[in-house]
Formats: sequence, C-alpha cells, structure tokens
Amino acid sequence: MGLMAAGFLAVTARLAYLQVWRHRDLSQRAQSQAERWVRDAPRRAPIRDRHGDVLVDSVRVASCYADPRLLPHPDTTAQRLAKPLRLSASEITERIRRAPGAFVWLKRRLGADESRAIEEENLRGIGLQWEYRRFYPNGDLAGPLLGVVGEDGRGLSGLEYAFNKELMDPRPPLRALRDGRGRRLMETSSERPSAGGLRLSIDRKIQFIAERELDTALRRAQARSGIVVVQDPWTGEILAMAGRPAVSLTSESVASPEELMVRAVQWSFEPGSTFKVVTAAAALENKSVRPGELINCESGKWKYADVEINDHEPEKIITFARSMEVSSNIALSKVGLRVGKEKMYDTVRAFGFGSRTGFDLPGEAVGLLKPPSQWSGVTLPILSFGQEVGVTALQLAGAFSAIANGGRLLEPHVCLDADWPSGETPRWPVPTEVRRVMSPETAATLTTFMEGVVLKGTGVDAVLPGWQVAGKTGTAQKIDPRTRAYSREKYVASFAGFAPSRRPRLTIVVIIDEPKGLIWGGYNAAPVFKNIAWQALSLLGVPTDEPPPPGPASKGEKKR
Repeated sequence: MGLMAAGFLAVTARLAYLQVWRHRDLSQRAQSQAERWVRDAPRRAPIRDRHGDVLVDSVRVASCYADPRLLPHPDTTAQRLAKPLRLSASEITERIRRAPGAFVWLKRRLGADESRAIEEENLRGIGLQWEYRRFYPNGDLAGPLLGVVGEDGRGLSGLEYAFNKELMDPRPPLRALRDGRGRRLMETSSERPSAGGLRLSIDRKIQFIAERELDTALRRAQARSGIVVVQDPWTGEILAMAGRPAVSLTSESVASPEELMVRAVQWSFEPGSTFKVVTAAAALENKSVRPGELINCESGKWKYADVEINDHEPEKIITFARSMEVSSNIALSKVGLRVGKEKMYDTVRAFGFGSRTGFDLPGEAVGLLKPPSQWSGVTLPILSFGQEVGVTALQLAGAFSAIANGGRLLEPHVCLDADWPSGETPRWPVPTEVRRVMSPETAATLTTFMEGVVLKGTGVDAVLPGWQVAGKTGTAQKIDPRTRAYSREKYVASFAGFAPSRRPRLTIVVIIDEPKGLIWGGYNAAPVFKNIAWQALSLLGVPTDEPPPPGPASKGEKKR
C-alpha cells in the first residue's frame, strides 16, 4: 500500500506540475498543433449591370494539393486520385515527384463532385484548400469588357484589371481547427457577407441583343471582327459594348491578346464616310456652305492636285443636303477645302478625335489626327471624307451622341457606382459635359441630313418600322501593311446613328471589319443597327413616331 501510495503521489505531483506550473506553455503548444491561422485566396466583389443583375460573382471552391513528404508511394496515390480528379495517373505522379518542396497543387478549383470524391478517399498527404473562382451566370456575355482573372485571383484585363485593387476583399485570416494529418476540420470564425461590388451602366438584355446581332452579321459577311456600341446620348452612359472575336470567360484555355482587347476602346480605324458628319458640322458652323447650296460633283471623278477623288454613284450638280444622302466624296472634299485646315482641325478635335475620351478602362487608343503643320497638300480634302484620320468606335459614338443631344460632347462612362469591400462607395457623375461642339441649330440640320440618308440615301437598310432614324453609312479602305497603300480587298463597313431621330434615346455604332463579298456599310452594318434598335427601343418601351413620309431610294444608293 505504501508503494502504491508513493506511486499515486508521484503521478499527482507530475499532474500538478504539468497542469499548474506548465499549464500556459503546454496549452499554447497544443493549440498551435491543432489550430492554424489561415488566409483563403482573395475573394472578389461582384460586378452587376445597371439593374443590379449579376454579370460576374465569386463562388467558393476547393483545390486539391499534395504534401510529397507524406507520400512514400506516389504511384499508388495517383492511381486512387486519377478518377476523382479526372486526370491521368502518370500526370499526377509527375507533379508529385517534381514538387520542389512540401506543397504542390494537383488541380485547382474543383467541381463539387470532385471535391466530395477527394474527401471520401481520405488519403494521407492529400488535402483540399478552399479558394474562390469567378462565376459567370450569363456565360461569356460582355467578356472583353468584364475581363479575365488569373489563377492567383487577380484581374488580367478589362474591368477586372482596371479595378483589381478595389474589387479585392481584404479578409482577415481565419482560425481553423486541423486534424493530425493537417486537414482543415472547421473554422472558428464566420464568413462575413460580400460587398455589393461594381455597378455598370450596361443593360444585360441590350448587351445580349447587341452580341447576338453582331454574331449574325459577322457570319453573314464572313468578316474578320466587329464592334457594337450602344450609348445613351443624354448621359454618355454605355448600355452595351460588344466586340468580336471575344474572350471566353468560361474556358480554361489561355486567351490571346486579340480576344482580350476591348475593341471599341482599344482599336482605331479609318472611319470613311461616317466622318462626313464632322466635315458637315464644321462647314455649317463656319457658314462655309448652306444646306440647299448646289455643288458640282463632277460626274463622279475629280482630280485635286495629284489625287483623283471618286464617287461610287456619279452625280452632277446636287444640293449639299443631297450630297450627304448619296455620300459624295467629291462634294465633301470641296466643302472641306472651303472650311480650311485650321478650322477643320479645331472641329475634329472639338468632337473628341485625336484624344482619349476619359473612359473607365486603361489602354484607350487615341486614334490618329496629325496637326495641320504635318498635313500634306491633299490631307484636307481626303480627311473631309474620312481618310488619313483614325478613330475608335467609342469616339465615333460620342460624336453622334453630340449631334443627337443638340451639340454637347459628353464623357462616356460604363461605371455608375460601387460598394467596395473596403467600405468605400464611389459614385461616377453623369452626365459629364466635356464641351459644346456645335450649336443646336447645326445639330438639327445634321439630323435632317442623316434622316435623308436613311429614308432616301445610302442607309435605307436601317429604316426602322415605327421610329424615325438619323444615321450615316461608311465604307473605308484599310491600309495594307505590306504595301503601305490602301487595299482593294480589305474594308471597314460601318453605320452610326441614333433613334428616334427627333427625341433620341439610343446612339448605336456598328463596325464590320473586312467583310467578304459586298463590302458596303449600308449592306453590312445598317441592318445590324436596325435589328438592335428595334429590339432595344421595344424593350425600353419607347413610344413610336408618326409614320415617316415615303422616300424611295434611287438606283444603287443602298450600296455605299
């Protein structure tokens, strides 16, 4: 009994020593073995359309990793993981053996069934790490504009890149309980709700309409690429911005730079005849011409200096208004010469060409506009009908919106407001007027010209049942990079306009790059404008106009 009592006394003393004198130290050691402070992959706030519908959000998913130190037989482990991970056993084995340290990813962002299968396997040295993946409820809708996110959760293009820091949720580390194999069992702190994120001016339904009609047109024309911009002419807000080729948000393949490009903002081109409205605005503002003034179009051929300027549809003597309807290069060249270099340059700059618009995305193209000191002897007449000048679709939309709203150039915006994870709630002011570029009277006259283009000129394929349209067609030759001269095979077909013309609600620009067969803007781009405008105006509940007066097109006028 004495020996037993001595033994109990020894045990009691040891327990007292461990639980009293060593209590704090041992408790900390036990806690450090069972718990870890872990930081999940960063969660990104959602991006929504103007009505609050989610365009992109983040969902929590598991990624599978391995600790090669705990895998003495990686071949056996790989055999058991091949089916759940949907990878080959040889590929898994290779990743484990080539791991430089105690951690290697086997597969990122698993599906729910894959992560469940890994948990059921319960393999030593294999674990799941929870992180976030971008989820696109509308598929690839507005892909280039939204942009893509890399494996590390950081934005690589589009709005994801432009607002990468603001969209990141700086969540504090979580205290997690782990078992003897290091697997997370539970978290001791709850996840806080995500912020409201970024709200765009994009209308999800109009964006869908624009992309669908653009895809149809590109298939019909067998074209290389295309752009559609839909803008509110009174606020500058972008309601839709479509571009092709477009990045696939849901694909695992690496996107090319061309797919990542926001073409409406980052690609410049020669506008061709759509630019004639700028020349007309300069001439009317400076009183260089009257709408009813007669101009000799030289039967379709006119030589100025050493350059021959041609019209597709030969005309003799017609009014200035009629020259806009039939898109006469000769008439606009003569009018541009009346305006003069300095005044023409000032007007073009006032419309926003040759400078950035202040849009919400980085990498915006400036376009091409040389100062008058660098113009050649034929630059002025050629620029007057849209050559030797480079523009973006966004700049072109801004110019036509300025005509639609009575002469005010507005700063385009795609961001309305935000509720960032940091707690900041910025608001983007709209409308933001850059400058007045013309008088309301000049804007009204240009609107009348463009109504004639659609009713009885080159844009008859844009006639919209129920609403009157003001627009202008364009067909521009592209520069051949090999010869550095204008190509006879590659063209940019375009149509820009607004509807309803006397109470505008939408400005729409359509660009079709390198169409095959018939290359005219009136044939390729005007029908896209018509289809988008008809659906969008119906969706917005815009009342119809009075029926427009009949105006049959003359022979061949649809082509240009």
